[in-house]
Amino acid sequence: MNKKIMNVIAGATAILLLCTGCTTNAAEKPYFQGVIESEDVDINAKIPGRVLEVAIEEGMTVEAGTLIANIDAKDIAAKREGVVAQSKAAEAAVEAAKAQLEAAKAVLDKAKAGARSQDIAKAQASYDIYKKNYDRLKELYDNGAVSLAQVEEVETAMIVAKETLNMAKEGARVQDIQAATAQVAAATSGVVAAEEKYAQAIAGIKEVDTYLDDAGIESPLSGIVTLLNTSEGEMVSTGMNIATITNLDNTWVMINVDETKIAKFEEGQKVKVTTLAYEDQSFEGTVVRINKNADFAVKKASNENGDFDLVSYGVKVQLENPDHLFRPGMTAFVTPQE
Repeated sequence: MNKKIMNVIAGATAILLLCTGCTTNAAEKPYFQGVIESEDVDINAKIPGRVLEVAIEEGMTVEAGTLIANIDAKDIAAKREGVVAQSKAAEAAVEAAKAQLEAAKAVLDKAKAGARSQDIAKAQASYDIYKKNYDRLKELYDNGAVSLAQVEEVETAMIVAKETLNMAKEGARVQDIQAATAQVAAATSGVVAAEEKYAQAIAGIKEVDTYLDDAGIESPLSGIVTLLNTSEGEMVSTGMNIATITNLDNTWVMINVDETKIAKFEEGQKVKVTTLAYEDQSFEGTVVRINKNADFAVKKASNENGDFDLVSYGVKVQLENPDHLFRPGMTAFVTPQE
């Protein structure tokens, strides 16, 4: 074999060693190739609408809470006005229901103890309060803020309150006691139902306010804008990607280590990291996680009689990146330090 052929074989052997992830001293200090990754988050629109403002540019450094974009929410704001009007009507209904309950209780007390001037005064006061609430609801109805059914409901209760006042003035019979007891039960149920409707109205306001807050999209973390996917005037839909923020202060490289070499790594261990981008520099990384389960298996010859499955384990190496030298997608090589 001449010298030229020997040089060709030696070169091919060196290339083979490089492709298998080993240095020329592979038996002692193998290196493992991986790709640098970093923490990032895709920011999506939570409500549909037209983009009024884009407050960032690609490459810009932002802090957590920085405004990314504003979406037009005038339709939601208009909806809020309607929900607020409904809540006011529901609140008035609660007050009316409570007044009706107090009137019913007054009638029952009168029926049991006989008419007293105090009872008459109490029934009169209850009726007056109810009449006031009815007048307010009627005004809301005239302005289109409440439904006719709500007004009619209050009007019916007002009539009952008036009858209660008359009963208080005239005295009560046994049948009146029974009727008053039933009215108290009905009025109690009315209060509960009115309070539930009011609670639903308040919940509706909070829901709408949440949508209004979502119109202003903010960054959930500090980092660099690595992708901007919208512009002013564009229509966006719910869930559409607006931008991607990448935190270069949190970078790492994942490598796959054959089970025959996994003993060279342990959590907390310092390792040597080199990159194609910075060939003349070496960096220090820290093993922060070794996967407990195997990631994949490959067939490798164990002897002349056949093959066996050689499994691999993922190893995560955390990188210090204060100067933001490392970028996602860069090729990195990890060498365990002996």
